[in-house]
Amino acid sequence: MKYVTLFFWTFILGEVLGYIASALMAVSYDATTVSLFSAIIASVAAIVALLISKSSTPKIHQHQD
Repeated sequence: MKYVTLFFWTFILGEVLGYIASALMAVSYDATTVSLFSAIIASVAAIVALLISKSSTPKIHQHQD
């Protein structure tokens, strides 16, 4: 569930950033392009977060004698 939330907020913040950047650069806001770019960045962020959290979990080694 936390990865869905991460995807959702990354997508929303990407939309906001795209809107603000287009206003600052005096360019027309293209919702389709910004949505596509935000979805790609959100997907990459969710996958990276998943990989980082998997690699950071402590591994318990059991020694068998």
